[in-house]
Amino acid sequence: MAARMVRLQLELGGKDPTYVADDADPKAAAESLADGAMYNTGQSCCSVERIYVHEKIHDAFVEAFVRAVDGM
Repeated sequence: MAARMVRLQLELGGKDPTYVADDADPKAAAESLADGAMYNTGQSCCSVERIYVHEKIHDAFVEAFVRAVDGM
């Protein structure tokens, strides 16, 4: 058991991946993830950096994602 409890904050940032499953709404996911990637001009330590999309909805997702980013 620890002799004392010390307050601690760690920056444990990774590459902030996300996964879009085959049953997701491609348009809703694209809009949400575009916002997550561009939040604070992408300078947030928790901004989305990698997006993995199930091949079943890949094309629809990419199309919606490009539209969302073009609209920003």
